[in-house]
Amino acid sequence: MEIPIVNRDELRNLVDKKGNYVLVDVRELEELKHGMIPTAKNLPMSELLEAFDLPEEGFKAKYGFDKPKKENNIIFYCRTGERSRVATQLAIQKGFKKARNYFGSVYDWSDFDSNVKKY
Repeated sequence: MEIPIVNRDELRNLVDKKGNYVLVDVRELEELKHGMIPTAKNLPMSELLEAFDLPEEGFKAKYGFDKPKKENNIIFYCRTGERSRVATQLAIQKGFKKARNYFGSVYDWSDFDSNVKKY
């Protein structure tokens, strides 16, 4: 299965213009100390499948943001793009037709945003 991707310029445009998207960081909690891309919400990869199956109220209570809808433009990222590639594939299998992977992830984003560090 070919995984749809978003590049840094496209993501920067969405972030800057407050576009219609949900940006999901699938890194584990201890990794977030290196910084997150602005507007991102954290949903650890280790909890992803179970999270998709939670009811909306339970999802929001656990993760602090609205559960993405299947029609949402949802973009996943991680450190370098591998876990987010898997997350995107799983989301597509769960019916999220507009799911995409930010392939460069934090490693790529940190090239221009000093608040996010490579590690």
